[in-house]
Amino acid sequence: MPKISISLGPIRVTVRASLSVTGEPHPGRRRTRRRLVATVLAACVVLAGVSAAIAVVVTAAVSSGHGARVAGTGGGVFSPAVVRTRRPPTGYTVTFRYRDPSATSVQLEGEWYFSSPAHTSPASSQGLLPRQWKPGDIQIGWPNNTGQDGDGWPVVNMKEDRASGVWSYTIPLPSGEFNYGFLLNCPSAVATNSFATNCPERSDPSNPPWNERDGVTVGTVESTSQVYVPSDPAFHTVNYSWQAPTSPRGALADVSYPPDLASPEPLGYNRLAIYTPPRYDPHRGTPYPTLYLAINGNEVDWSTRDDAANILDNLIDRHEIKPLVVVTTAFDFDCQGDDAGAFAENLSGQIFPYVQSHYDVSREPSQRALLGASCGGGAAGALLVNNTNMFGYMGVISPIPDTVVNPSQARAIKHVGVMVGGGKQDPLHYLARQEVSDLRHVGVKFTADFISGGDSWYVWRILLRDFLTRAAFRPADG
Repeated sequence: MPKISISLGPIRVTVRASLSVTGEPHPGRRRTRRRLVATVLAACVVLAGVSAAIAVVVTAAVSSGHGARVAGTGGGVFSPAVVRTRRPPTGYTVTFRYRDPSATSVQLEGEWYFSSPAHTSPASSQGLLPRQWKPGDIQIGWPNNTGQDGDGWPVVNMKEDRASGVWSYTIPLPSGEFNYGFLLNCPSAVATNSFATNCPERSDPSNPPWNERDGVTVGTVESTSQVYVPSDPAFHTVNYSWQAPTSPRGALADVSYPPDLASPEPLGYNRLAIYTPPRYDPHRGTPYPTLYLAINGNEVDWSTRDDAANILDNLIDRHEIKPLVVVTTAFDFDCQGDDAGAFAENLSGQIFPYVQSHYDVSREPSQRALLGASCGGGAAGALLVNNTNMFGYMGVISPIPDTVVNPSQARAIKHVGVMVGGGKQDPLHYLARQEVSDLRHVGVKFTADFISGGDSWYVWRILLRDFLTRAAFRPADG
């Protein structure tokens, strides 16, 4: 997949440039001759190794687009191959590949356990494998819990082709975005359904994170890769085309800002991941609005595991939102809400000044939005009541903990556009419900958005889209 990296002093910008045909409707998208020819050629390459009688390849860029190559190309590139089979249960299969002739075993871990919402609770899920998927099932870890980094998703053995040293595994998958990674020489991982501390997960070298180029990472290392699977309406899979790689594409940069020595930084991060929209103009007459994203983690979580850039590209391309700059923070929240004050100081003292001096963004709070998830959602809730004037729009999703609001705070909040949401089967769903109850009790208007799902990126991708299309940068009701 073609990419361009440009270094500007401390800033490294990676322009993502992929081509994709998903077969799903995308209103307003213009098909150029170059895209069509490139896609047809890519499909022909893959079809050379797959029986055309049983499968049709319809994706040229088979993953999120951050680092994927065209499926089936030579030169030692082994990106996942997304194939339209037109067969149950989903109409698509994905073949994952990893080349290492010296490995004694290679395992694949991916976020593809499923469960019917009717048979899922905050404490349990079905743990259905991809071949057991049925329409209406949701992507959710098993057993249903929080913190599902490795111990809530299936780990399977891959099979080696001894002649080539390529390990592979093929599964059917429904539509949507999936995180996955590889484990080398860790045979116990399958039995325990978890990772040993001395056996870290690895991203796909043929589909690396967007901030990794030629083995060099700018910023935080993210150990997962992503693959997007289109929808086949014949099998009643959900149309998630708004998560697919598209064109034109915005740019992602991983940058460092002057460290705030007064606030806690146990992760050692003074970094930001910054998205600028397609055709970003640093000198346009009207400054861009800014969305800030927060979670208990690093600066690239939202742009890798959530694949936020693809979502933003699609929403802008479809004219569902206006072009904006998106800033992802890195902060090690204690998940008790005690350090929300330090986070607010970090934003106002270091992050806002850095972003405003390096990008053409508005300095008005009415043109700033904050979306926080999990412990970042708890921090967003705390900022909503204690630092109300920092943002014109606040998204509090899957919050840990909830926030108590008093009448005087409620009066100030009435000037802020608020959304509260999360997964209905999140083990800590009761905290989000308590947030809703508290806001209603003091008369604060807000948008409630709860969907079937757990404490996962599957839920947060949908809520990111909903926050931008239903709450942020829109006139308040009433």
